[in-house]
Amino acid sequence: MNTPPSIRVACVEDDPHFQALLRKILTPERGFDLLGVFENAEQAVASILHSRPDVVLLDMKLPGKTGIECLGMLESRMPATAFVMLTGDDTPQQVFAALKAGACGYVLKTASTEDLLEAVRAAAIGGCPLSPAISRLVISAFQTKAVKVPPLMPGITHRENELLALFVKGMSAKEAAYEMGISYETVRDYLKTIYHKLKVRSRTEAVLKYVRNQQGPALAF
Repeated sequence: MNTPPSIRVACVEDDPHFQALLRKILTPERGFDLLGVFENAEQAVASILHSRPDVVLLDMKLPGKTGIECLGMLESRMPATAFVMLTGDDTPQQVFAALKAGACGYVLKTASTEDLLEAVRAAAIGGCPLSPAISRLVISAFQTKAVKVPPLMPGITHRENELLALFVKGMSAKEAAYEMGISYETVRDYLKTIYHKLKVRSRTEAVLKYVRNQQGPALAF
């Protein structure tokens, strides 16, 4: 059986303790190739542009340029790379700023080691890793008091709408597959089709488009 290629990861993080944690857990034994851990955006950008990792973990609050500014310097020049924000800040403004800047995921530093590793794995295959607390925050920001049947999003099928609705509820791809009575591989096929139809590159973007459709033109963030 062929061993899948390691996920190539770079990290931009200034906290020495969290740097040490990342070096400890992102190991070849777990399927990762850690290309570098950088203390600030200025130090990181040239190296990351050269090495082209699969996933970049970015601290939101870096010395000098912020994590979002660093993301802005990299994201448009690295369309094949997934960017995941790492932070202790779960305020709506920070979450939405990161997602709008091009992050595919947002994970709290208080997440467990396994949740952090799963976030990197999910990002590497096109997913949108969000800590459960962040998922609840995103959902609550779009909820309205009125109870109504959500409209179908134009351009995608009923089942594709159903899948996005389950993601809005915070389900993982495997949980959604179980709920819909389909295989995980079928969910991934649905996602690829949704990305193409909605002209998005990640599950996060697809979910945000879906939610905007539910709320109508009044939604803005």
